[in-house]
Amino acid sequence: MFTRLALVVVAATLPVAPAFAQKKLELNSFPFWTTPKQPHTHGFVPGLQAALELTPEQIEKIVAAQNATVNSPEIQALKRKGDPNANADELAKGNAKRAEAAEKLFKEVDGILTKDQKALIEKMNQAFEKVIGEVGEQYQAKFVAAKGNAEEMAAVKKEHAEALVEGFNKRLNTILSTGQKQAVEKAAEIEKKRAAEAKPKPGK
Repeated sequence: MFTRLALVVVAATLPVAPAFAQKKLELNSFPFWTTPKQPHTHGFVPGLQAALELTPEQIEKIVAAQNATVNSPEIQALKRKGDPNANADELAKGNAKRAEAAEKLFKEVDGILTKDQKALIEKMNQAFEKVIGEVGEQYQAKFVAAKGNAEEMAAVKKEHAEALVEGFNKRLNTILSTGQKQAVEKAAEIEKKRAAEAKPKPGK
C-alpha cells in the first residue's frame, strides 16, 4: 500500500520533423516491477527506472506499444468508474477492455526488454519483497498499538514507508553498479524537481 500502484502511462506521440528538431522521447514512469499483491507497480524508490538503462529504441517501442493499447482512442473512450452516465454493463465492458489492453501491453514490453534487464527487475522485486517482510515484522506491534487512533496510525504509516525506502536502498547498493546508482540518483533529482514544479503555487 506504500508503493504507487496506479498504472500511469505516457500518452506520447512521435513528431514528424527533422531529426535535429525532434524532442527526446521520454518514458516518464512505467510499472516494470511487482509486489506480492500487485503484478504491475512503479519503482519502489524515485528514479529506479533509470537503473534499467533503457535505450532510445526501447523507449520508442514501449511508448508506441502504450499508444496502441492502453492509450489508444478506443480504450480512452471507454466508460469508467465515476462517470454518472455509465451503466453497470458499460463499466464492466470498460474494465474488461482495459484489462485486455494492459495484458497485451505488458506482453509486448516483455519482448522489448533484454534478458539482463528482466533479470535485474526480478532481483529488485525479490529485494523489495524481503524488505517488506523484515520491516513489516518490525512495525507490527506499532500498527497494533496505533489502531483506533487516526493521528498515530498516520505517523506509523509514514515511518513504515520511510523504513521501506531506507531498507530497499540498502539492498539496492548491493545490486546496482556504480553507474546504475548514479543514474538512479540523477533521475530521482529530476523527478523531485518536476514534482515541485507541478505543485500548485499558494494562492492559485
